[in-house]
Amino acid sequence: MRKVYITYCTNKHTLQLEIMSYQEKQNIVNILSGLLITAVYALIILQKHQEGRFNLTEDFHTWGVIFLIYIAVSIAARIIIQIVFHIINAIATREEKVPVADERDKLIVLKATRNAYYVFSGGFVLTVISLAIGMPVYGIFIAFIATGLLAEITDNGSQIYYYRKGI
Repeated sequence: MRKVYITYCTNKHTLQLEIMSYQEKQNIVNILSGLLITAVYALIILQKHQEGRFNLTEDFHTWGVIFLIYIAVSIAARIIIQIVFHIINAIATREEKVPVADERDKLIVLKATRNAYYVFSGGFVLTVISLAIGMPVYGIFIAFIATGLLAEITDNGSQIYYYRKGI
């Protein structure tokens, strides 16, 4: 095993270890949980559709129910995931307190939210255009879920980027 030495105040060699901040870890957990929750829920719904329990191509009432259940399941799962994340992070880092958001954090969140709104608005416009040119209505529901997920990934990915890059 090779030993790594960190030398300070020299220009020859420098080793810089980047440790992820609490906010970066939380955003990665948000991205992964969003993908996981959506994928698992979509697979369950697809399986029920293939079994013939409901017809998603013509029954829009069922789509409304599916959306409402998805929202409730997603909120409950995210709360549980965030609690588990905080517990694991506290054990791993031995820090009990969550860092307080300062002006820089708020600016990063605002810029990331702006990016997410751009993605969601663009996806909404593309979805409506595709409806106007003949996309089936059930495709709109799928496109809305995909656009929302993409906007969420953009929001959390932008935050990670701005924390790494700086403002």
